[in-house]
Amino acid sequence: MKTMKKKLIASLPFLAAAATGTAFAQSSLTLFGNVDAAATVIDGQNTWSGLKSGGNKDSYFGLRGVEDLGGGLKAQFWLESGINADSGSGDSGDGLDFKRRSTIGLKGNFGEVNLGRDETAAYKAMKRYDVFNHSGIGGSQAWGVGNNDDKRKDNLISYASPSFGGVTLSANYAFGETNHSTWKTKAYYDAAVSYDQGPWSASLAMEQQNNVDFTGANIRQRAYSLGSSYDFGNFKLTGAYRQARNTPAGLSSVKSETYSLGTALPVGAAGVVKASYNHYRYQPVGVATKLKADQLSLGYEYNLSKRTALYGTYSFLKNKDYNAAIGGLSLEPAALLSDSGKQHGLQVGLRHTF
Repeated sequence: MKTMKKKLIASLPFLAAAATGTAFAQSSLTLFGNVDAAATVIDGQNTWSGLKSGGNKDSYFGLRGVEDLGGGLKAQFWLESGINADSGSGDSGDGLDFKRRSTIGLKGNFGEVNLGRDETAAYKAMKRYDVFNHSGIGGSQAWGVGNNDDKRKDNLISYASPSFGGVTLSANYAFGETNHSTWKTKAYYDAAVSYDQGPWSASLAMEQQNNVDFTGANIRQRAYSLGSSYDFGNFKLTGAYRQARNTPAGLSSVKSETYSLGTALPVGAAGVVKASYNHYRYQPVGVATKLKADQLSLGYEYNLSKRTALYGTYSFLKNKDYNAAIGGLSLEPAALLSDSGKQHGLQVGLRHTF
């Protein structure tokens, strides 16, 4: 009996190590990110040149972890921080933080539920229809022409369904977190439905943001988005439309719209030629004039490997009926628009994903 007890005691460290090993085997922790920097020249009324971060894809790094809880249920977290590759600073202006994403959640056969700060369901559904990834001088400004167009929200409860024959559903609710608030006060909610089957993709999204204090006006914003793409094999075609209506309290609505078309054409074994056209119609809150702008972009990306690419992008932007007193859209605010409301720019950069 004493010999047996000694054997059991001696084996405890090995049993503990085995148990720990099993726990680690059921969990994972991943460090990931993207570093992207581009030499940039923008010409308008003056010329601006410098190094810009995220010319092809946003620069960021993050940690994500998953724990298998058994029975198909998993716990997960995701912490992601934007960075300026040209300076090493955080891209939020508040130093290094996790304002790109900070969520914790559960995932299973029901789909997944996450809590925290994240991209909205509407933006997640629609961003893939811009061949320039909403980044750099070629990226669409569809989420910038409608007042208070946030791609991400704090205090978010999000749900994403599993795929039902290629159809997925997602929805968000973000608390306003104000004193004496109801569930509607300053709250944000949206829903999106997407279809992906073979070469075909399509998405529809709807959003509402309540009681936003924007330039002194109490605004309710409602937005609707529709996007689609088809991969023909030798090239891919994308299209999208977004409308945002902003209603200041006691005033009539002002509307912002973006029409987008894009294409990506593989060239050789490692190259991709990209082109896009964006037409913007928008009216800032408090401005009586409806503004228009057109943006044409052309780019080439050469993949040195699965994770590293060289790229070049040219973009031209023209504000119609430009009025300097009102302003307009720009590729780079540091380079002033020309007297006719034009800017054009060139970026040449390197991107590495890990």
